Amino acid sequence: MKRYRLAALGAAGGLIGALAGALVLWGAWMLPVLGLLFTRANPVLGGLAVGLLGALGGAIYGLVYPLWAPKRPGPAALAAGGLVLGLVTWVAGPLALVPAVLGFPPFPAAPLDQLASLGAFLAYGVVTSFVLGAWVARRGRLVGVPAAILALSATAALFLLRSASSTDPAALVLPRGYRAEVVATGLTYPTSLAIAPDGTVFVGEAGFAYGPKEAIARVVTIGAGGALREIARGFEGPLNGLALRDDELYVSHRGKVSVLTLSREQGQITVAGRRDLVSGLPSLGDHHNNDLVFGPDGSLFLGQGTATNTGVVGSDNFVYAWADRHPGFHDVPSRGWTLTGRNYPDLDLRTARPADRTETGPFAPFGTTRDEGTTVEPGDKPSGAILRIDPETGQTTVYADGLRNPYGLALAPDGSLYATNLGYDDRGVRAVRQSPDWLVRVHRGAWYGWPDFAGQLSLTDARFASRRGVDLRPLIANPPAVEPPLAEFPPHASPMKLAVSPGGAFGDQGGIYVALFGDAQPLTEDLGSALATRVVRVDPLTGEYRTFLENRGGRARAGRYGGGLKRAVGVAFAPGGEALYVLDFGHLEMTDLAPNAIPRTGVLWRVVPE
Repeated sequence: MKRYRLAALGAAGGLIGALAGALVLWGAWMLPVLGLLFTRANPVLGGLAVGLLGALGGAIYGLVYPLWAPKRPGPAALAAGGLVLGLVTWVAGPLALVPAVLGFPPFPAAPLDQLASLGAFLAYGVVTSFVLGAWVARRGRLVGVPAAILALSATAALFLLRSASSTDPAALVLPRGYRAEVVATGLTYPTSLAIAPDGTVFVGEAGFAYGPKEAIARVVTIGAGGALREIARGFEGPLNGLALRDDELYVSHRGKVSVLTLSREQGQITVAGRRDLVSGLPSLGDHHNNDLVFGPDGSLFLGQGTATNTGVVGSDNFVYAWADRHPGFHDVPSRGWTLTGRNYPDLDLRTARPADRTETGPFAPFGTTRDEGTTVEPGDKPSGAILRIDPETGQTTVYADGLRNPYGLALAPDGSLYATNLGYDDRGVRAVRQSPDWLVRVHRGAWYGWPDFAGQLSLTDARFASRRGVDLRPLIANPPAVEPPLAEFPPHASPMKLAVSPGGAFGDQGGIYVALFGDAQPLTEDLGSALATRVVRVDPLTGEYRTFLENRGGRARAGRYGGGLKRAVGVAFAPGGEALYVLDFGHLEMTDLAPNAIPRTGVLWRVVPE
């Protein structure tokens, strides 16, 4: 058979094989990220990319087919050839080419963590090989194998999209004198807790898990037997914070803080009114407006995250699926910074031409440069800050700044304000390696170092140098002194919500409890091993911490069907201090460069003294 015909048959077989691979990639939620090869992260473009690459691989396979295949190859030979094709394309694609094109390091330290993509490419290779073999040898019965693999791929997609919500208090390790119990299961992407004086528990479901995978952002109450009752929806995800004051529930969701007026009718809570207190917050990027807490004087504090990793919009923000949707968005300065004039070359993912490049400066839209000595104007709602809000008028002022992503806020009995702050990632044009995360005591007017310091260390310190050799010299020419953090956590431990014990039956008055979510590698940094999700107790005087709640047996995360913690995201004390509530976001896995969160796997736990 002539070579061009073999190439054409191979391409056709590759398209059929790509369908099997795309089903698995869709289930693992990797398909949208592949759409960036055509400039936009969505499943349709991702499927198109897989189809074209599958056809190309199949055509090459057709050309080399006569070099190894006998005239009438049997199933064993076709299977072997397909497995080799799948393995080669997996290494060349997800492990090497795709990360490099999107600005991430190729060849992750733990490639076998990417089993979903390996399965997808092996399915692609075997289907392509059998379809080509059936056409060349005119043996119709060989088509049964690819048909079976396509059916298995569709089943795998359904399995990967869903999972079970499994719990077992015996799977958790606690200090002597405490026990854990399950309050509710079946939550979808829960992030926020608020507990009324009468013990009513409010949970905010984010409706968002990074990337294009979304759900409904809503507020639910937990009833008898763990029943979930929705009281409000229609929020813009992610919903990241709740705060109660009298009969009002304050909700932090993307770009806004809204106020729900609550009423009780026949023992059930309903929403009697709703208004937007604050809008126009800079939350279209990597990080958003986050937690809420009322201060001693009645003012409302809000944690506002940054748009980017380190102050410059880059190709990594296309992977986060916002730079293409909001092309003019960027970090808003918290002060009138004078800039050093550094600009950063990068791939221009606004076009489909792989050779296109552009330069971008700090606090500017993608593709816009900054000159040395330029002074940027501060915004009234800046990025990377703790904002103080008047709960009556909605007027905002900057209380503290220089915080990359202040996700959780808590007020201590003595009036001290604390915030968690997530450190830098090893991604983008100013990638930072091995950046810690922090817990900070928030002081009025303090600056905590973003975007040029990690803690009190300059990013030019050798320990932060990315293996990609990026320029980490300062963006800001006139920085103030950096306020030191209270506690430092390991890189990518991801401290989320926190709570300060009020005392009571739980004891430990003033102890700070922090939920550690765990890493999101390889998207944040390729560490090679997983960081455990857990709850730690931080000493408010020394900043030293110890584990309070973790999975038994050293398991980093409970996984799809394990009974322990999957991803601890929130903690809150009952008003009388009789119990600590722990919110589990649910199962979130990182498949190659795509986060895959599984709906209805979130859990609310309660820890009480024995």
